[in-house]
Amino acid sequence: MGAKLSFIFDLDGTVVNPGTAIPRCINAALKKNGEKTVPIERLKRYIGFSLEDIFADITKRKDKRFIKKCIDAYRERFHKEGIAEHRLYPGIVGLLDAVAKNGSLFIASIKPQVSCEMVLDHLGVKTIFSGVYGGELTGKNSSKVELIKHVMNKDKGHRYVVIGDRAHDIDAAKKCNCTSIGVSYGYGTREELRAAGADVVAETVGELRQCLLQSWS
Repeated sequence: MGAKLSFIFDLDGTVVNPGTAIPRCINAALKKNGEKTVPIERLKRYIGFSLEDIFADITKRKDKRFIKKCIDAYRERFHKEGIAEHRLYPGIVGLLDAVAKNGSLFIASIKPQVSCEMVLDHLGVKTIFSGVYGGELTGKNSSKVELIKHVMNKDKGHRYVVIGDRAHDIDAAKKCNCTSIGVSYGYGTREELRAAGADVVAETVGELRQCLLQSWS
C-alpha cells in the first residue's frame, strides 16, 4: 500500500459554479458605491481572485476605505441572495462520493471560510469533506499556499492532490510539492493551466473523475 491520499479541492469553478452569484454581487457592490456596473459575462473572468484585487482592477481605485466599502456591500448581497445562486457542476456529487471512498477530501478556497461552509451547506455536500478551509476575515490563510499548508498540517503523512481551475491553484500546489490537476470546465483555460505547470488538465467532470480514480491505481 502506498501513502494515503488527500484531495484538496478549490471551491469556485471546481466544485461549484458561481457564474451567476459572483458577478451579480460584484455589480450590486459597484452600484451601491456609485460605480458603473459591468456585463456579467465580462465579470466571470474575475472568478477565483480576491475581492480586493477584483474591485481595485474594475474601479482602478487604490483607496483602501473605498475598496472595503465595496467588499462589505458584496458580502451583504452574497449572504442574502448569492448563496442560493450557486450550483453544483453536473456529475460532481458522484465524483466526490467515489473519491471519498479512497481518500480524504478537503476544500481550500480564498473565499471566507464562513461563506464556503454556507455554500456547501446550501448545496448539501458539506459532509462529504473532512475539512473546509477558507480565508479568514482577519486576513489569516488569505493565500492558496497558506491554505494548502494548513490542510497538510491537519492531514499529515498523506500524498496530496490539489484540484483547481486557475493558475494560482496550480502554482500553489507546486510550491507545496503537491500533484496538481487543473480543470478547464471552470473559469481558467486549458492554456492558463498548462502554462502554470499543471500535471494534468481535465476538461470535464468525467475526465476529472477518471484522473482521481487513477490516483491510487
